[in-house]
Amino acid sequence: MKKIRLQILLSFFYGIFCFLIIGCNGKKEKNKLNSKIEYEFEREMIMYDFGNGSTEKVELYIDKLNDTIGNQYFAYNNGIIDNSKSLFYELSIEKIKKSNDYSGIIKYHFNPNKEGKLVGFTFTVITKTEGKTDFVSFKNYDKIKNQLEFKFKNNSDTLIGHIHSQHTMDIKNNEDKLRLREISISVDNYTKTNNPFTKGMR
Repeated sequence: MKKIRLQILLSFFYGIFCFLIIGCNGKKEKNKLNSKIEYEFEREMIMYDFGNGSTEKVELYIDKLNDTIGNQYFAYNNGIIDNSKSLFYELSIEKIKKSNDYSGIIKYHFNPNKEGKLVGFTFTVITKTEGKTDFVSFKNYDKIKNQLEFKFKNNSDTLIGHIHSQHTMDIKNNEDKLRLREISISVDNYTKTNNPFTKGMR
């Protein structure tokens, strides 16, 4: 009986030992997978000082070869941002509890004297759920509130998206023609990203 009990106890402790080893290895493998994620771009801000309190910040996407792509720019007068002379977005997202649903608001700021009148606005978000990737577009921009409210599903709080706006402006000395200008801006909420829209802006 003692031998049988001893064998049972040894088997029991061996089973626990194996379980702990497998669990630790599983965690190590998961950490290895996370550490192997490679990012195509890193976002960085650079500042230009023009003197007399006039400065400008430019957002750059920098790839692995250190090539840069300009994205947003912010004009400041004595440290106060001038929305009318800048081109940028404001983004906020919030997760809906106990779900993979997110709600968000994006605001678009531009220079109407340079870009013209806003006539079209599309915001596209990449969603990943259950191993499936989708591109979801929103066009219900509220020009009065200067914002677009949107909802999407995602496996994480990482937002990867893109703004495509269209502007028109009268051509001087020609009342019958309009100038059409299209603007593309990459949208991300993390410094490192694999935003595919940025690749198309090269």
